[in-house]
Amino acid sequence: MKKIISFFLVLCAFSVLFAYTPRRIEPVETRSEAFGGPYFTDTTSVYSLFSNPAALGFIEKKTLWPPIAAMGLGGPLNKLFDMSKTLTGGGNPADLQNSIGGIIGESGLSLGVKIGGPLTFGAVRNNFGWGFVNTIGVDANIFSIGRSDVRGGGGLGLVLGYGYPLDLGSAGILSIGFSGRAMSQLETLYDQGVIDLVMNSAWADIPAYLSFGFGLDLGVQYKVFDFLSIAAVWQDLYAPVWIKTYPKIVEFGQNGGKFTYALIEPRLGFGLKADIPISKITAGIISEWAVYADYNNIWRFFRKNALYRNPVLELSFGTELVLFKIIALRIGVNEMYPAAGVGLNLGKFKMDFSIFGKELGFEPGYNPQLNTGFSMLIKY
Repeated sequence: MKKIISFFLVLCAFSVLFAYTPRRIEPVETRSEAFGGPYFTDTTSVYSLFSNPAALGFIEKKTLWPPIAAMGLGGPLNKLFDMSKTLTGGGNPADLQNSIGGIIGESGLSLGVKIGGPLTFGAVRNNFGWGFVNTIGVDANIFSIGRSDVRGGGGLGLVLGYGYPLDLGSAGILSIGFSGRAMSQLETLYDQGVIDLVMNSAWADIPAYLSFGFGLDLGVQYKVFDFLSIAAVWQDLYAPVWIKTYPKIVEFGQNGGKFTYALIEPRLGFGLKADIPISKITAGIISEWAVYADYNNIWRFFRKNALYRNPVLELSFGTELVLFKIIALRIGVNEMYPAAGVGLNLGKFKMDFSIFGKELGFEPGYNPQLNTGFSMLIKY
């Protein structure tokens, strides 16, 4: 019954899904994906700059180096090879249509690729952080041969933030953080049949959207006894975006219509973190052990007549265990699907791998997607 209701809501929301809406630019961060994050209370990674400015109050010095490789791949991974083989194999139109229809199946097909660009770098010094993030990606939701929602493109964002720590003595430390960001995106959106896209080379008729905007984030984080951390973060409390539409991608750069105005939907979330003091007990074998839990967004509860997903999908929790300060073991749950991964930190060389589930529908189990991520960097 829940799946039927969720399917009905998806159909009702098609007009919203197919209308272009700008999105917040997020970095490709394989580490946090492996245990259900990113988490609001995480102060281990410099990537916290992009999710919670209050975390900067607990970070004194970190550097974000441009990754050699940072990418994620999502979908029914067993079908990706069949899809590539079908698209490059040729054959007559009827065979091609049947092959694509077989791959899509009765429940549709969801694919995703996200790549972190070379313009991803930054630093945190004395509770002040700045960072550039560059991403390129494609999200394809193919509901049937004649209906799809394919979105692709790239974006560039600049983030500046500061976390002000207040030492409360034996009562702990309270950090108040604020960040601002500027962003630019160029994306396309295609909502017609995939057969037209493949057989009739309809790429030139896809519209393009150029957008510029900025956003403001506010966060509060409290840490007590060097053990427990609590955070509240309001992302995109004000995030206006101006969008220019080109009816065809081949017309990009030509004189088009006027810029239209939109707002990125705000998110209000809460997080908990427990640092388990186990290093001395294990003689340094387990150098770090942290347990996290977040509720990512309660803002939609305050909106009337709005379609939103099952509230349980906003819950995430996980843990990270670091051995000898070199090997990280990670496991968690996000959107009611398991996540796991490993990391290797050799000082100048770092590598991370993740595998995790994602829910693209409104109810748990309605439209699951399997994702993998990989990243590697060398400090110089």
